[in-house]
Amino acid sequence: MRTLYHPVMYDASQAVPSYWEATLPERDKYPSLLGDESCDVAIIGGGYTGLSAALHLARDYQIDVRVLEAGHIGWGASGRNGGFCGLPATKLSVKQLIDRYGLEDTKRFYAAQLEGVELVGALGEEEGIEYERQGDGNLEVAHKPSRFDDLKDYAETLSRFFGIRTRLLSKQEFAEQGYDSTEQFGAMHMMAGFALHPLKFAVGLARAATRNGAVLHSHSPVENWVRDRGMHCLRTNAGTLRAQRVIVATNGFTKDDMHPRFKNVMLPAISNIITTRPLTKEELERHRWCTYNPICNTRTLLFYYRMLPDNSFLFGARGDTTGRPEHGKKMHVWMIRRMTEVFPGWKSVPITHFWRGLVCVTRKLSPSVGRLDADPSVWYGFGYHANGVNTAPWVGMTLARHIAGKDREKIPIPAVMAGMPLKFPFGPMRLWGLRGAYLYYRLRDLR
Repeated sequence: MRTLYHPVMYDASQAVPSYWEATLPERDKYPSLLGDESCDVAIIGGGYTGLSAALHLARDYQIDVRVLEAGHIGWGASGRNGGFCGLPATKLSVKQLIDRYGLEDTKRFYAAQLEGVELVGALGEEEGIEYERQGDGNLEVAHKPSRFDDLKDYAETLSRFFGIRTRLLSKQEFAEQGYDSTEQFGAMHMMAGFALHPLKFAVGLARAATRNGAVLHSHSPVENWVRDRGMHCLRTNAGTLRAQRVIVATNGFTKDDMHPRFKNVMLPAISNIITTRPLTKEELERHRWCTYNPICNTRTLLFYYRMLPDNSFLFGARGDTTGRPEHGKKMHVWMIRRMTEVFPGWKSVPITHFWRGLVCVTRKLSPSVGRLDADPSVWYGFGYHANGVNTAPWVGMTLARHIAGKDREKIPIPAVMAGMPLKFPFGPMRLWGLRGAYLYYRLRDLR
């Protein structure tokens, strides 16, 4: 199948050399699909969306469901993200959302986002998932003095429209309660969300799904998808799965040739992460570090970072636009340079891990959830705009409820998320649009 980036970005035969993989105590083995099998609902993608859908379909509705994953379970973004359980999963401002969808539908969207945060916690408790929860919210830090006023406005908006508790901290206050650095000019604490070990959460969802009757197949990429006598036939490298209904849950790793309706509707973007070795007490004090909350700064091309449970430091940023290995190596060097410019006290601290993956953007700049108009037996959920940790499990649960035909009125799909987005024009050239956007964002971040 054709890929937008270099094939190495889609090579599911290899585990990602991440901190999360290195700190996963054990990995369950799931067999590849061999021969011909059938089920009621087939799910393409073994990440948060697919695993949550499988769990809820099997546990709550006793529906026969199987998951096809190209790599090992959690190989994609669900097992390699920064572990930020926060919101919102959109690149639109609150004003833009209200102008486009109205205040009430915007409120429903934010309510769904908060329900997603609560769902992650509930699944952890209900299914006994140990995912290393940290923090009591998310932090946004002004990277320039002028951006602190923006945080004030955002905090007031979150409180007034959506009932989300916030608090503002001046540069001095945050230096005492969070950290200090060359790009710290005050912060906003959003008291919603937390940090977690993303791969442990994905592995826990997989165990819960299988324990409740779902069947998971790893290393089973869908290479061909056809209709035969009213059934979907999903052909992998070693077998064929026939299903009455299908959920597409591949997000940024969706290949354009998988199904014609999903061609050119997603724009994957590379995100990179590095981690240090555990920092000593003296090294932490160099930047007065004293928070375990996940943090994003106010750059449009943002930096995101957090202190991990063993005091290793995680630092993330957007990546290159080719996926080539040599460009990844250049980004690795750039990431280290930028991290140590923001946190110069850690310039001599060794970097232990570097990895990258794909987040997913849509033309409407918000998630897309629903079923195909031309084939209502095909469902989908994608486009989490780098906020999938809470959004994707919620989408999986919601798809399960709608497919089962029960309780769906209790959790409708908000208008902000409902339906398929428009295709990107000149699909094979859409990376050039991303490059242009990155150039514009870099200039904007200088202001």
